[in-house]
Amino acid sequence: MKKNIKIVMLGDSITGRGDWKKLLEEEKLINLGLDGDTTTGILNRINIIGEIEPKIVFLMAGINDLCLSIPLKDIFENYKNILEKLESFNTKIIVQATLLTQMPTVNKKVKTFNNMLEEYCLSKKILFINLNKSFSNEEGLLKKELTIDGLHLGQKAYLSWAYKLKKELVF
Repeated sequence: MKKNIKIVMLGDSITGRGDWKKLLEEEKLINLGLDGDTTTGILNRINIIGEIEPKIVFLMAGINDLCLSIPLKDIFENYKNILEKLESFNTKIIVQATLLTQMPTVNKKVKTFNNMLEEYCLSKKILFINLNKSFSNEEGLLKKELTIDGLHLGQKAYLSWAYKLKKELVF
């Protein structure tokens, strides 16, 4: 396993479909975002991060769990377990809010989950970034110009996301 990795992008298809090496202008980066992944899937493969020993892990997950109607308490418990495991690897963790969609019923769960997640991160002193403020419209839906299908992101969204991450950190 590679040991010279600076950044790991961890999550589902929202993360996985980004060309993060190019977006963040960082060659020492691995994208471990997988289409269809859930918090259970991430938890099952989390030990890869320990082998890689990155300096920073950006984590965004949960939308597939929420779309599958997995109970919020179960998703949150998985997320806490992921974060505890990442902390044991002595890497900087940056949690990113689960993104809103163009599906109002899913978005209700997304908002509740993000509130739980933000509160937890605050209590654990883990940096929490919420892109939803700039990615959603007045109705609380993912902006049409940022999505290709109501859930997944287009290039404009990835450029904006990368810009916000670069503003938060010195690369």
